[in-house]
Amino acid sequence: MRRIFCVQILGVALLCLILPNSADAQARNAVALPDTLGSFEFRDRRGDPARPIRVWYYRPASVSPTARVLFLLHGSSRTGQQAQALGTQFARANNMVLLAPEFSAEHYPDLAYDFGGMTGANGTLRPDSLWGLNIIEHLFDAVRASVGSADSTYDIVGHSAGGQFLHRLVLFVPGARFRRAVVSSPGRYAFPVAEVAFPYGLGGGPPDSLSRRRAFGRDDILVLGDKDVADQARRWEPETTAQGRNRFARGLRFFASAAEEATAAGVPLAWRLEIVHGVDHDPPRMVQAALRLLRD
Repeated sequence: MRRIFCVQILGVALLCLILPNSADAQARNAVALPDTLGSFEFRDRRGDPARPIRVWYYRPASVSPTARVLFLLHGSSRTGQQAQALGTQFARANNMVLLAPEFSAEHYPDLAYDFGGMTGANGTLRPDSLWGLNIIEHLFDAVRASVGSADSTYDIVGHSAGGQFLHRLVLFVPGARFRRAVVSSPGRYAFPVAEVAFPYGLGGGPPDSLSRRRAFGRDDILVLGDKDVADQARRWEPETTAQGRNRFARGLRFFASAAEEATAAGVPLAWRLEIVHGVDHDPPRMVQAALRLLRD
């Protein structure tokens, strides 16, 4: 259905405009999951349609109205099919619909995926309607309508570059409808402090005060492997090395910073820190550890 808006011009004629309503916008994002395993292209008509993604999925043969939706975000490998393979067994065992979006280097070059599509080519903040982060919300609506799930929330796991994307979703999209977010082994962070410039902090980024306080109260788990230290030999940009010498150190420092900022703001920090002992940056082991944290 469309809304018709009419105005009278000079008392003579009516000019009528046909405007799409929200249901129309959602319909334009319609998708189909015809097989239990497969993929489809998703072009976000409610966000940035110029940046399509391929979505690899698993769905149960029979989807009940109470079936949950699980997102699994790939790392810098940009292979949604690998994420599909890593998550299918868990989704099958728990009667979940699995979605593994693939953010290609063509449409999300360089750090565009890591930074959630929030920045343009020159590093400046894009309008929030064009953020790649919003794809998760719009894709959730489209798939939920397609499979008939009535669940109003989803679970989401992101590893490595996917963890960078996901922790920005937690920080900068306060209305995101995830039940639980599990952020696994990011390489760099947006520290929740105004003293550090965006996108490595909040300085000069989106308005912060309310969204940061709300973010601190979300069900968010940071998962780190205590052997994830080999990347200290990698040539990271100065803003990243300023956060710590390696992924493990940066993760600990980020969590400590969040705890300090939540205390200063007078709000409880609902986030949890989980350390996987004896594991480095290995995707299969870290992703499986992250998925297990969705069970309670």
